[in-house]
Amino acid sequence: MKQLREHIKKTISRLAEEKYQAPAEIVDALKMDLMLNPLIRYVKELKAANTVPPSYEIRLLNGTSFMIYYEDFSLMVKIGSKKYYLGDNKEKNAAINHINKLLTNPKISKGGEMDDSEDTETASEPVDEPAEEPAEEEPES
Repeated sequence: MKQLREHIKKTISRLAEEKYQAPAEIVDALKMDLMLNPLIRYVKELKAANTVPPSYEIRLLNGTSFMIYYEDFSLMVKIGSKKYYLGDNKEKNAAINHINKLLTNPKISKGGEMDDSEDTETASEPVDEPAEEPAEEEPES
């Protein structure tokens, strides 16, 4: 029974990630190097970009994105104007920290106001407040 559960978990994980038609080295870099495992928890979609050198745009669930470029000696992650090479451990750790900031910082909308609606859960039911109990009537004698 335990083997069946493990097989089902692996199959579900494989099927969930089949929609990402990215090369194996990009998926491995996201999962292993950048610690974004499972991908469906963090990544909305991957998009091949028409750039030289070839690259992929990684769009995160909160609307932010970053790029992964193929370089001669290593993959390069570009977040904003900063570049991180995954072949260098210090830069890889810095990239992980920067991606964590992308995932956790609230987005700034066009009006300049902070938008943390995606980070907070909205309650569909009111908060449990003690209900007022009707006053007990004293029995008449």
